[in-house]
Amino acid sequence: MTTTRPHALPWTFRQFVADLFPTRRPVTAASPVLTGREATARHLFGEAVHWSRLDMLEYDNDARLRGGWLAEADRRIAHAGSPDRHVAAHWGYTAAEWLALPAIVQVDKREGFYQARGLGS
Repeated sequence: MTTTRPHALPWTFRQFVADLFPTRRPVTAASPVLTGREATARHLFGEAVHWSRLDMLEYDNDARLRGGWLAEADRRIAHAGSPDRHVAAHWGYTAAEWLALPAIVQVDKREGFYQARGLGS
């Protein structure tokens, strides 16, 4: 007489260890994890279209659209690392407004910022 039911699988030490330590799947190129740059681009696009599901599906499936927004994300990321973000905040500009200003206006605003801090000539 056996103590297990006929439909139950027999218990083995190997099965027990395999259940405790499952094998991991290798990460492939089709992994759903986005890089910081890709996540920034997707978020910028999402804000631009007010998170419309149809537009977000189009973004996910269109490489040209993603490429354009990746360029915008690169520009925003580079700006976030620059000291100009402090100048823009001092004058009350958002990052997008600061980037839209002509170069000569940006120079004048930088000079005014540094003079206000006592660092200008």
